[in-house]
Amino acid sequence: MFRRINPIPTPLSESALAEAVPARELQVLQSMGTAVRIAAGRTAMVENAVGRECMVVVDGSFVVERDGEWIADLVPGDFMGEIALLTSQPRNATVTATHDSIVYAFSRREFTSLLRACPAISARVLEGVDERLLVA
Repeated sequence: MFRRINPIPTPLSESALAEAVPARELQVLQSMGTAVRIAAGRTAMVENAVGRECMVVVDGSFVVERDGEWIADLVPGDFMGEIALLTSQPRNATVTATHDSIVYAFSRREFTSLLRACPAISARVLEGVDERLLVA
């Protein structure tokens, strides 16, 4: 019997993440994550809140703000919330959808499993954490 492979959503498959990691790892990311729709204007993460999950942007975009000041824009392939999971510290920024968006959400356990199963994604996440902590 053959197994049906769901295609990776186009915005994610054309993202910088897809250019940096093997397609197999994108499939693992897709299979482990829970797809969540976030409407434009909705807040996905709140600064200083406890971090219980992280997300990768699949489609749409987000703005990241700290103390009400712009920090970054997130697009497909970008992670958010990973620092809180990796450091067990409160969220260091507020993240709000600027367009109707889709993310894959990961609990702490799922995120840990993802990093173990996908070395290229793990390396990409850790590079991003280093960059973001320098900004903090």
